[in-house]
Amino acid sequence: MSATFARIMLLCVCFGVLPLKIEAAPTASGIKPGLMSHLEGLDAMTQGQFPEAVAAFSRALDASGDDPDYVLARGVAETLAEQFHPAMKDLERYQRLGGQGREAELWTYVAEAMGGIATPGHAIPGPRSLQGRESESADSQQGQAYSFVSIPGHMIQGRDDYPTAYASFVYYEMAGSYGKARQGGGDKKTGTVRENMIKAGRWFAKRFLKRPDLAPVHFARAKQLHEARQFDAALREIHFARAAYPADPDVLYISADSWLSLGRPATARREFTMSLTARTDFAAAYLGRAMAAARWGDARRVRADLEIAAKLDAAATKKARSSIEAELKKQQAEGSPEHFLTAVEQAVQSGTPSDQIIDLAVKVHKATGERRLRYDETYQDKLRILEDAVRAHPKNPDDLANLAEYIISESDNRGESVEPRRELLTYRWQESKEKERLRAVEILDRALTLNPKHIKAMIQKAIALSTLKQYDQAEQLADEALKLSGKNYDALRLYAKFRSMRANQYSAEAMSLRQTECTSSTSTETRHDGIYEVTTTTCYPPSPADLERANQLDAAASGLRDRARAAMEAAVKAARGTVDKYLIQADLQLWSGDYDAAQQTLMDGVKLYPESLEAQDALVDFFAKTGQKVKAEEQQAIARQLIHTTAAPLLRLAWDQIAKTAWQGARARLAAARQIDPADARISAYSGMVLEGEGKTKEAIAAFRVALALEEARVRLDEPPINSEMPLTRDPLDFGLAIQSRFHLAHLLEQGGKQQEELDQYLASLRYEPRMLPGWESWQMFTAMLPDQKPEKGAEMIAPVNAATLIAEAHLRAGKLFASLGKQDKAIEQFSAAARLGPQRMANIPMVGNAQGDTNFGGLAGAPASEASFYLARALLAKGDVEGASNALYEIGRTIPEDLRDDLNQLNMAIARAHSQQQQEQQDPYAGMSQEQRSYADRQYQRDRERQQMAARQFASKAKVVPELVGVWEMSPDNKFLPWKKTLTIESNANFTIASHNEGSARRGKVDVQQAGSMAQGVPDNVNGQMMMFDESGSVSTMWYEFIDRDRMRITDLDGTLYEARRR
Repeated sequence: MSATFARIMLLCVCFGVLPLKIEAAPTASGIKPGLMSHLEGLDAMTQGQFPEAVAAFSRALDASGDDPDYVLARGVAETLAEQFHPAMKDLERYQRLGGQGREAELWTYVAEAMGGIATPGHAIPGPRSLQGRESESADSQQGQAYSFVSIPGHMIQGRDDYPTAYASFVYYEMAGSYGKARQGGGDKKTGTVRENMIKAGRWFAKRFLKRPDLAPVHFARAKQLHEARQFDAALREIHFARAAYPADPDVLYISADSWLSLGRPATARREFTMSLTARTDFAAAYLGRAMAAARWGDARRVRADLEIAAKLDAAATKKARSSIEAELKKQQAEGSPEHFLTAVEQAVQSGTPSDQIIDLAVKVHKATGERRLRYDETYQDKLRILEDAVRAHPKNPDDLANLAEYIISESDNRGESVEPRRELLTYRWQESKEKERLRAVEILDRALTLNPKHIKAMIQKAIALSTLKQYDQAEQLADEALKLSGKNYDALRLYAKFRSMRANQYSAEAMSLRQTECTSSTSTETRHDGIYEVTTTTCYPPSPADLERANQLDAAASGLRDRARAAMEAAVKAARGTVDKYLIQADLQLWSGDYDAAQQTLMDGVKLYPESLEAQDALVDFFAKTGQKVKAEEQQAIARQLIHTTAAPLLRLAWDQIAKTAWQGARARLAAARQIDPADARISAYSGMVLEGEGKTKEAIAAFRVALALEEARVRLDEPPINSEMPLTRDPLDFGLAIQSRFHLAHLLEQGGKQQEELDQYLASLRYEPRMLPGWESWQMFTAMLPDQKPEKGAEMIAPVNAATLIAEAHLRAGKLFASLGKQDKAIEQFSAAARLGPQRMANIPMVGNAQGDTNFGGLAGAPASEASFYLARALLAKGDVEGASNALYEIGRTIPEDLRDDLNQLNMAIARAHSQQQQEQQDPYAGMSQEQRSYADRQYQRDRERQQMAARQFASKAKVVPELVGVWEMSPDNKFLPWKKTLTIESNANFTIASHNEGSARRGKVDVQQAGSMAQGVPDNVNGQMMMFDESGSVSTMWYEFIDRDRMRITDLDGTLYEARRR
């Protein structure tokens, strides 16, 4: 074990640097032998040092004996170190040692493909004469050799052991490129082959670096790196530690403080809040969050956190206060958000430079931020108050019960989504509902230990157990609590709530059992007229058993309600003067089917107790369940403002109205949304669509510029002030709305003929790509979805495109504009960049996926990449690059826009014809001949050529033409993509010239015409014929012609190419 790792372990074990809440850090006795050497090996693999990794894994095995994981790691390292025979032994040994999963078998295929050591079960056999001896197997003495390794598709499909993209890369891309280089005698040590090997090793290592037993070491490293101010490196180590301990406050604190030090205060603020949620008395985290808030100019949060930190650690707070307050003073924006937003709009209208507009937009965010409610912080503040009470009175069961009640009530996390198909975006991070509820049960058990007859603790535990589906114990606790409580108001209220919840659970489960279940699967079918995406939907009605179970659940729900009714009616009387009266009364009315009365009761409760989140939620839920969607959204817009500032409910309503072109209604919703959250750029973007729909182009451009400025400002506030050549990457979703706003701006500018400004928007969109996280291509860009988008391919609802498609579209549009400006080389660059994001990326790689949506093609761009590939192929064919044009069209037929499908067919035919001609021109007539045979053939060729020239001269002397053909004719192939335009000149003396536009060459000689039919009064009457072309070089060729009218005719060349010829 190296000294460095020994010191790290000493920090971990001796100084207790990882105080974990759920699972304690391993002690010295818990460290597996060889663990540190194993870690050294994984580190070496991430750096591409494969022989060193093999040595480290060997040391780990010397220390541990026969650990299968270490054997697997060494087998992979040996494969990448090109030690194929030892690798295959280790990979086989892993399976014999009982190693789990398919990874060893996957890497066996990889080692075979790289080393050409195919085993009988993994290869396709064939005769030696066809395959050579390079890949002979161990039993080649039996007369068999193996041409290549064949891996079954299920080995590529991801499961719990590895993802599909990983398996696809290591086999098809890494092993495939290595195998080709080996077979072709190419360089395997540099270039793409080496890069792929390093990537494969890093991918393998990073998956295994997340092992729980390595988490303490990662945290010790992160702490060391953090103290050394190597924040990037600290974050890399924290990433691995968080995989095992995602909720540990110390781990989260290092992450947050590293982000803050790297100039990402918004990211840091969220992480500090996560740390404080896990440990509400963490003074350093309060000071860190205060500084993060100060950089956003949020005085309210700064002062609150400094006050709390001062109570927890006065000395540290005193030391940090001055710098925090100085930062706040520098960043604070004096003024209202509405004032600054108006200033942004005025600046846009007056043509102010974009940087100055963004500076104003930054002030919008800062001014809004000070009054913004954030649910993650609201939750943490409340949790701290309740935990402070428990810390102050640890033996008071009331405080414990209150804490548990809050945890249970908020365990169903809150969130929002505006865009269709988007999952709920939770307002706070949560490891799992179940863990929070289990924590609440643990707290309630402490309360019941202090007081076994504590009614609130008993019923809250019953509620928690019910959410954990431990129904029998929950029922028993609730009934026992009711017996003990008598007519106690709190007990009746809680019991009524529990019974209502249980009855509603039964009813909801019964309803779901009666629903018809439908499943859909999508596949592509190639038909005579194109490629179609076919969706098959199968629906299953409820079975008799399901219906019987639903009836039983309904009966059970009815029984529960009957049993609870008396308690609930008593609770209503006891709860007079409280919001609970209205909530319980509404439940009773719902049970009786009196929906109108229930609605009025809930509305009355909300009116009298507008600050009651429970009442607000109940009314929103009632509206939603009774199909009153608009009222539900309007009420939720009110309710959300109690805990979290968001315009999402109103934006959902505006979305629906924009999609219906209900401009006036949409405008009213957006105006209300602006009052709630002026900094939300979606409001301005949606307003731009409304204005565009109304034909107000100038105003629409201004609205999209405002949206763009707000988005740029939001990101700027969470990035370092100094631009770096290596920017910190972030979620692609952070750029979705900005990119889409630029697309809309470009479209509107196009209408005004402002091509350069339009081009600038597309090029600016491309500058977001380097700022996106690695693997950005496959991210679903929900933030780029806007209400004016239409569903594709018969879908009923729009779906997000991935980030690759969005960037490919920017390249495509930029390429088209460059082409229109006459800058063909720049156009080709853009088309090539877009094409590389499409099917070209998977040339000769099968597309593989599984039922869970885990695929190796999720990062492929869609239609824009295919369209760009089409234009690229057309441009390359025009340049004479037939092979490049053919490669560009790889598999684009699946996603190419329908209006280009006929053109694609023509282009494919043009490429095929050009390829055939190219082969004929490049064909060596002497191929396969000996020197003597070549000499004889050459003499024979010269004699034949002399005879042809003599015959041509004789025929040429008698050549004649018909008057109708005399003139200059511009010949264009019937396939518009063939670069074979020519000019045919025929003179009255039978001289001809054919000039090729593409090649810049010309043929001259005599033409002899044989014509059928005659030209009557300028009208063709079956006028056609044959032209014999006697070239000056002695060659003879033939063309057939047919007049369409006096100035147009069809000409068919000897190779079958049809031209339309027009008289100049």
